[in-house]
Amino acid sequence: MNFPIISCPPEVRREVDFYKDLLGNYYKAFTAVFCGYYLGISSFSNIVRYLFFSPSVSNMSAMMNCPDLFMKLNRRHRKRILSLLRKSKKDSSRYRWVIDDTIIPHWGKNIWGTYLWKDHNTDGYIYGHKLMLLGLVDTKRKVLIPVFWEILHREDKRKESIHKKGWEVALDLLNQAVQFGFPQYTVLMDSWFAGKELFEKLNNAGFSFVIELKSNRKVVKYKRTTFYESVKIFFSNRFRHKIWYLNRPKWASSAILTLNEMKDKVKVVAVANKKGLAHECFAYYATNQLAWDATKVWGLARDRWSIEVQFRDLKQLFALGGAAVRSNQSVETSISITMIALTVVRLEQLKRVDANENQYKRPCSASSIVQQTLIESLHRGISKLAASDNIKIMNKLRRRLKSANFGKKPTEKLENVKNTA
Repeated sequence: MNFPIISCPPEVRREVDFYKDLLGNYYKAFTAVFCGYYLGISSFSNIVRYLFFSPSVSNMSAMMNCPDLFMKLNRRHRKRILSLLRKSKKDSSRYRWVIDDTIIPHWGKNIWGTYLWKDHNTDGYIYGHKLMLLGLVDTKRKVLIPVFWEILHREDKRKESIHKKGWEVALDLLNQAVQFGFPQYTVLMDSWFAGKELFEKLNNAGFSFVIELKSNRKVVKYKRTTFYESVKIFFSNRFRHKIWYLNRPKWASSAILTLNEMKDKVKVVAVANKKGLAHECFAYYATNQLAWDATKVWGLARDRWSIEVQFRDLKQLFALGGAAVRSNQSVETSISITMIALTVVRLEQLKRVDANENQYKRPCSASSIVQQTLIESLHRGISKLAASDNIKIMNKLRRRLKSANFGKKPTEKLENVKNTA
């Protein structure tokens, strides 16, 4: 449930000021939208309704459609992340690149970049945006910071110029990161990206990777006869040894194999819950680092899960895709503001964890930080009203909190409240 906020929280204001020189006359509109996204309010009408410092809906809409604003915001955001990495150069080995995509429901045929996408989790179809995200995962704290992102486009004869395959977009994002100055960290992906082309491109670019494989992926068993069998069958009768991750045991088997139609060999690690061969392996991972043992490969593979937590927070907490925007500029700007708002929370999570504590200690959740910001803002607003004689704001707050006015839109006339003072 949303509550009226009289002034922008100081921690949000400090973040907005970091981008102030890029905004010009849209500073107030950006502050309101950013604060709304930070608190999980995506609708412009609700931003005007609950944030008393907000400008009009038309002003915020004009800001969202400002040409190239999202490109300037993205560039400033990435420079900031890169500068933080350079400051913590001694501990840079704790970071990894993680790539994944997610479907953002967003109905409206006139919304730019929306298509009907196949959802493999529910075996159904969802209409909306499909977003590819490249982020840095902190393997010490299990927190992921979004750095690069791009909206995917389905294959369409009318839009051949903007369509790319998923692995091509992922490779483009990695190349952009290197050109921007980011290090070539190890790349973590799920089985949707696994393929001959991507493996070879990553090898040629100098990236080390750990990518999940599907159980039916074919491997070359005998070179002379070119006999193929799936990785599931290959590891079904091989010896397994115990591996550990965060004091949790698993059983794994590994082998250096040649995947179907690939020139370079990869190391494949199969992971099972039990030692006995009667229990099938539930996951298979490929890496181009042949010297890595199964424990390291399994640990890196588990670090990939942080991006799933990222998508959950973006959709549930920061209401990604909830804004009623349609144009190309506004859609891209909305995503950029959401990513920057989440990054503020991620950096706060890392800041609150004491460096001298257990290296595997998880920080507090993103929702607790946002809720704390909301409660502190309410406390400051109530204290300010109680200590001042600002009758105008008091009457506005009373009208907004009246039961008959609480659900009305900002454009609707509010009923007055009798002065009981």
